[in-house]
Amino acid sequence: GEVDMSEVATFVKRATTACQRPACRSLGASRRAPRTRLSTGLGPLAAREASGRALSSVLRRARAQQQQHQDEEAFEDEEAFELPHEVENRYLKLLKRQERTARHLSEKHSGGQKQRKTHKVMTISSGYLKGSPIVSPNDKKVRPMMSKVRSAVFSMLLSRIGASQLPEQCRWLDLFAGTGSVGIEAISRGCGEAHFVELDPWTAGEVLGRNIAALGVEDECAVHVESVFDFLSKFGYKAEAMGGPFDFVSVCPPYNDMNFTDLVESLEQSQVLSARSFLVFEYPKEVASCLKENLGPLKQLVNRTYGRTTVAIYGPQELD
Repeated sequence: GEVDMSEVATFVKRATTACQRPACRSLGASRRAPRTRLSTGLGPLAAREASGRALSSVLRRARAQQQQHQDEEAFEDEEAFELPHEVENRYLKLLKRQERTARHLSEKHSGGQKQRKTHKVMTISSGYLKGSPIVSPNDKKVRPMMSKVRSAVFSMLLSRIGASQLPEQCRWLDLFAGTGSVGIEAISRGCGEAHFVELDPWTAGEVLGRNIAALGVEDECAVHVESVFDFLSKFGYKAEAMGGPFDFVSVCPPYNDMNFTDLVESLEQSQVLSARSFLVFEYPKEVASCLKENLGPLKQLVNRTYGRTTVAIYGPQELD
């Protein structure tokens, strides 16, 4: 049964008093000693030893009972801890700690990197958005097509199709979009739909997406944040959903760390081009040998050099 703690206290008090009683006492005390011996049947030393053993036994039982109560309380706490709302709260706290840790590590990792910024250095050259500013990264990681080159390219395209502006039903694909200046220029000049492919998430969100939103052409534009090579290789699976091959495709790749031979082969094997498409390909003159007279179903119509930059325009075979 359970131990009554009041009885334990009384027993401990009596045992302590007996243990502290001296062996040699006065004459009056010696006369009372036989009654103690008769009642216990033990001498003073044996009585102290027996009291000590009894006290240890009682204390062990008391500690065992206390430990049992603590274990029961802990078990009840564990059962209460498993309540759904408390589990959810603990899980959310854990997620917050992990987010703080990840944010701290990210800030620590990027502490030595310079924060990227934008500036306004270009404008749309023609169309209903003429003069509208376009933001560009304030670094050399993005190299947009120069304004004079962009104006010359659209003038040559319009002269080839015999129109003053692009048909409203046509679709434009801007590969290595960067700022989106080429595709947005196409929208300004009458194109009804433009798709932009940009690998860098920061550029896609803080530059390209910002330009599209600022000029109010979100309904005409779609941004694909992925590698150009992945987009070209997977286009066949979604060509029908996206409207089939594009009418116009512009390619403005970075000059450094780019395999132009692989890029040309990817374009030829992809379904983004048809026999009626036009392709604008900007490249450094050092890799001119990578571009032949024909690219897929198209033939080269124009090849112009502007400083270090060269632009080749490919179109239908029947055009001169």
